[in-house]
Amino acid sequence: MMLRQKSLFRDKVFVAIPEEPRDAKSILSWVMDHTSDGAEIIIIHIVTAPNFESQQQIVDSYLNQCSRKKVRAEKRVFLFNKIDEGLIHLIKIYGVTELVMGAAADRHYRRKMKAPESQTAMSVMQQAQSHCNIWFICKGKLVFFREANCCLLTKSKSARPSCGVGNPKMDLQSFLQPNLEAKRLEYMYIKEMKLRKETEEELSQQMEETESLKQATLMLQNELDWYRYQWKENASALQEANQQKCLLEHQISESDSIASYLGESMRVSDPLVQSLKLAYSKVKRERDDAVKKARDMHMEKELTAPCAYGVMNSEFSLLELEQATQVFSRSLNIGRGGFGSVYKGFLRGTTVAIKILDTESLHAQSQFQQEVVILSRVRHPHLVTLIGACPEASALVYEFLPNGSLEDRLNCVDNTLPLTWQVRIRIIREVCSALIFLHKHKPHPVVHGDLKPGNILLDANLLSKVSDFGISRLLLESSVTGSDAHFTSQPMGTPAYMDPEFFGTGELTPQSDTYSFGVTILRLLTGMAPLRLIRVVQGALNDDDLHSVLDHSAGEWPLVQAEQLARIGLQCSELSRQKRPDLQRDVWRVIGPIIKEDHVPLSQSFRSMFSESSRTVAMPSYFLCPISQVLMRDPQVAADGFTYEADALRRWLDSGHDTSPMTNKTLSNSDTIPNHSMRSAIQEYLRQNKMQELFALG
Repeated sequence: MMLRQKSLFRDKVFVAIPEEPRDAKSILSWVMDHTSDGAEIIIIHIVTAPNFESQQQIVDSYLNQCSRKKVRAEKRVFLFNKIDEGLIHLIKIYGVTELVMGAAADRHYRRKMKAPESQTAMSVMQQAQSHCNIWFICKGKLVFFREANCCLLTKSKSARPSCGVGNPKMDLQSFLQPNLEAKRLEYMYIKEMKLRKETEEELSQQMEETESLKQATLMLQNELDWYRYQWKENASALQEANQQKCLLEHQISESDSIASYLGESMRVSDPLVQSLKLAYSKVKRERDDAVKKARDMHMEKELTAPCAYGVMNSEFSLLELEQATQVFSRSLNIGRGGFGSVYKGFLRGTTVAIKILDTESLHAQSQFQQEVVILSRVRHPHLVTLIGACPEASALVYEFLPNGSLEDRLNCVDNTLPLTWQVRIRIIREVCSALIFLHKHKPHPVVHGDLKPGNILLDANLLSKVSDFGISRLLLESSVTGSDAHFTSQPMGTPAYMDPEFFGTGELTPQSDTYSFGVTILRLLTGMAPLRLIRVVQGALNDDDLHSVLDHSAGEWPLVQAEQLARIGLQCSELSRQKRPDLQRDVWRVIGPIIKEDHVPLSQSFRSMFSESSRTVAMPSYFLCPISQVLMRDPQVAADGFTYEADALRRWLDSGHDTSPMTNKTLSNSDTIPNHSMRSAIQEYLRQNKMQELFALG
């Protein structure tokens, strides 16, 4: 029976296992043979590549080897770039005191040498911490031993089988004695060389640090000089700022004194200022009252002046009116308005319309005065003619127009035929010319204020005449807007045709008539009721479907002209006055030439115009120049076959136009021929009516 060798390891021993399994098993077997019961083996395996999975399995087989011999063991696998660096690092951080490792030559190192053949073993032996005992094993035998706290390196007499640590007859100290002094000197030399190298490196580092300190000191000195310069500059600026501060404080002190003095002066003069304000307000109020009173007196003078009824009007008695209307018989009642009734009568050999106003209404009396003042001063072929008045009964006598109102004709009252589109366009032109005449009247413009189809009457030839001037006003220049306007606190009119701004502000202007004219245009185009009419036509234009809203009872509308009129109607009925067009400058330029006037033979027209029973005669529309819309003095026939006033046509051609004002087609030439028959007819008309001065040009 073999005796177990002497135990060297009684507590804990670290065993570095090489990659070669055969060497690893021999090293592990030697350690287990020299380990006492209860000691623990820590198997260390260092790998230089991250292949932990395969290395773990190899180390596990070594654990099984220890388990079979009932020796406690555990494994630890580490990753380092080099095995010797890893072992040295582990000895240091784990405080290893007992280490066993292989001493065989490296795999690629075959040169024989008397010292240990393993370069890894030599590196660990020379650099490991001095507190660690290291046993070097080769082929299952101890070949070197490095004792802790000693620089000894001995070589085992491996050639003699009886030598070894496991031999109880052999003294370990005697085993390590040979060559001890030589190895000690060699080791001391290696330590010394390392110390010298470290000293040189430390000295070089200190020199570099000294140079860096010099550079840093120089930079600090430069910065210090810069800060000194800045300090001097700032000190100088601060001194100057302090001087400025003292000056400003002095000025502020003086300003406070002045402000205090002025404040005291204002407090003393405040009662005087208040009294002056009160006096100014009183004077201004008195001035405004005086201006208003003067205006009222001026208007009253105009209303009560002897010329109020005009030289062209007659004054009738109540008895004459009763005889003319069979005492205002119901059978002769042809209409009723807001302020009275209208009767058909036969007065002084002429068929007339007599409006009897409600004498109990203040508005009726005002309407009577307004119509007398305005219609006695203005004459136009498309304004209803005022024949006379009866102040006793607040009655007005007009020419009789047999075809009633435009409203009745649009609604085909009494089964009358619908108006053709040609007649409707002509009515638009006629009403536009009447409004332009009113708005340009001198010395005071006139605003109708209630333009609508119900207040546009038609004669036997369907010529239109604007009527009902009860709420019309002569305009005076506004001190607020600087333009002609009339202000009222009680705006009146027909809601669907009423200017929204007039309704909201009480300011009546020519643009108020423009809005009503726009709605009237849309009614003539569509025949629809005025409520929401603007929105309907705008939607049809947006959808390019105007044809769907036109009144086709008037015939087939020319779509180009219909669209022109629809757009004019929408522009005129804009909510904002600023966006509405000027009738003379913008609207007439489009409406004037939009339709060709039918020329009626002079003999036929004069037979219808002049009759013994009529007191006044309506002027035919073709007596007016299509361009300027004024009575022609020198009618000339152009190349397009239409007759124009010579001066108006010359201005048209001189402005660069080479097209017809009526057809927009190019004129073949600019020559004209005098229209002698037209000139004679106009002169005859003027002689018959004795109104030449009212229709003179210029």
